[in-house]
Amino acid sequence: MKSPSKARPDRSEQPPANLQIESTDLDAGAQESITPSSTPSLKFQERAFSYVSRWCAASCEFVNGKVERWKLLEDLYHNRRDLNSWAARQGPAGAENRAGLRRNAGSGRDRWQADIVLSPSYIVDSWADRAYQAIFSGPDWLSVMPEHAGSAPEEDSQYPAAYKLQELLLSKLAQGHIHVRLYEILQHLALFGTVFAKVFWYSKDATRRRWNGVSLEVIEEEDKVYDCPIAQVIPLDRLLVDWTATHSDVQRHSGIGHRVDKTFEYILEQFDRGVYNLNRAAFEERWKDAPEAGIDEGELLQDRDARAIDTDTVRRLTVWEWHGRIPTEKGHKECLCAIVTERGSLNPEDGIMVRLLEAPALWCGLRPFLAAHYTPLPGCFGMGAVESNLDLIHSISQFISQSQDNARLTANAQIIVRRGSSAARQISAEQDVVYPGKVWTVDDPADIMPFPPLNFPQHEVNSLIDYLYSLLEKRTAVSDITLGVGGQSKSATEAHILQESGLAPFMTRADLFSRSFLEPLGRLALAMLQQFLLDDQRIVARDAAGRDVPLRVNASEIQSGKFRVVATLTRQESTRLAKAQSIERALPTLAQFQPVLAQEGVRISFSELLKRYLDLIGVEGADRVISRVDATEAAQLAQEGSLFTQGHMTGLNQRPANGKGATGPPRLVEKGGPMGPQPTDANALAQLLQIQAQQA
Repeated sequence: MKSPSKARPDRSEQPPANLQIESTDLDAGAQESITPSSTPSLKFQERAFSYVSRWCAASCEFVNGKVERWKLLEDLYHNRRDLNSWAARQGPAGAENRAGLRRNAGSGRDRWQADIVLSPSYIVDSWADRAYQAIFSGPDWLSVMPEHAGSAPEEDSQYPAAYKLQELLLSKLAQGHIHVRLYEILQHLALFGTVFAKVFWYSKDATRRRWNGVSLEVIEEEDKVYDCPIAQVIPLDRLLVDWTATHSDVQRHSGIGHRVDKTFEYILEQFDRGVYNLNRAAFEERWKDAPEAGIDEGELLQDRDARAIDTDTVRRLTVWEWHGRIPTEKGHKECLCAIVTERGSLNPEDGIMVRLLEAPALWCGLRPFLAAHYTPLPGCFGMGAVESNLDLIHSISQFISQSQDNARLTANAQIIVRRGSSAARQISAEQDVVYPGKVWTVDDPADIMPFPPLNFPQHEVNSLIDYLYSLLEKRTAVSDITLGVGGQSKSATEAHILQESGLAPFMTRADLFSRSFLEPLGRLALAMLQQFLLDDQRIVARDAAGRDVPLRVNASEIQSGKFRVVATLTRQESTRLAKAQSIERALPTLAQFQPVLAQEGVRISFSELLKRYLDLIGVEGADRVISRVDATEAAQLAQEGSLFTQGHMTGLNQRPANGKGATGPPRLVEKGGPMGPQPTDANALAQLLQIQAQQA
């Protein structure tokens, strides 16, 4: 079937079969926003297909030029590439397979050399592990705040709408396994230098059965198993990016998209659901009985063992999904377009457009794509922690392999045999079998002579390897100290300096990732909650006593109001921790000045100081930890707190020699505490802070 650029369709007939736009997700069960709209005009369909197909073809050509470097990084991370194939040049004479090994590589004597490659996986995993712990340092790793200061008068003062939406957002993201997805995203970010992800809404129903206790009948009810936003990594070789961009903000690119393989039946299902709105008859006529097309064996993030099975059993097509601005006579218009081609095709101009939407996919106007750079560069792709150190990794691997080769040559003795002698005939008869302790039967002892020693400078090579290792540590800030395996003892000052210098580059990139990826992820997920959730939702929150309380989030609270999402990591600044440490050092001495200040009519508010301290160290919900009580309970707590303070300062908590007459501090959580009846450490700490706050 020809594309519109080759044969213009008849406007009196149905929309041209080659115009096909589809918007699909990385998951077969994903939902798109289905906005009732009229079918675009044939003129606009032609313009859109011509522009989008040429744009996607140019983007695919741009991305293919970088795939070889990404394959190298992936192979090095998984330790699937040896030293010879790394330096080998691909071609008919020395072609390589997916693992990076030469196809015509020999064995035995031809392959005795060592091919050790230093795997950079520890560099990637070290950064990903630390970044993961920093992001999820607390349960509230994303904060939802009103767009404008102040709240509506009808809102609950204890549980405002922003707090309810925050808990709902975190619970929905957890339902979509955001913890696993984010760790995968962090690994790709550090390895490839760039990570692209798509956020889509996934909904799945299930029929649940229960017994009726009276009639003993089975009652079937429809229930939502999944109804949440999901963030999925897009393989870099499947991306459709703006090759002219000088930044990583995908919302300002001329377009953004990806290619994904879908089955013929899945595409028909999207037609039935109304997601695909163009050229169904042409699609069925072209691919109903079409054979399965081959795929590229060099795809990223694919299991090589599954390719042959997938090709033989499932018939798939490639869907090109694109979000961007299409030029029109009245200016650029934001659209959503999808084109279906043969599987593995690199040119969408011979495909069929199945969907064209003259509006963004999300009602908020944002494209459902995210991007982040490890080391930002002026373009759509950044540089990772491994790519900038490939020279050192290759040099270290080369010297290690060379050292092993020389160790083999030294351990396995070599000999010099005179040509034509009886020893040479013996070696030829035994097919060059030489082993330690072999007995040689010769006519002349001069027929066999030992090989001269190699005199390899192993000590100097070891020093060079150590130097290259130290240079790699300086570049990546991943050393034995940061990995916790340092053997040399350090003083407290040295350990502090090393820790601060090691955390500086890590915290900088973690902060960039939070601002460029986490916060846009929260905004997109919150926008999807407001778009796809039509019913009231239930969440679980904690009250002032620390008990779990079920709350209802009304649909009006979800869909009304403007909120912004902030990553909690970006709020934990070093200045806040410094202020918290200053308050911590000043608290023990302030109690001594309280009588003197009382004579001057000044009172110290310890409760306010404790609230400031908890806020500075990042403890959320300080107003629930320090709560107000009635006058009777306050007097009792004040008396117990006074005895506890006196006992702590004067040593009354120490038992006398006779064991009688001791007055000690009150027993914490003996009758429960602010966080419930459980005698936990957190509950005891909350009660201690509550007692100290009553002294104000």
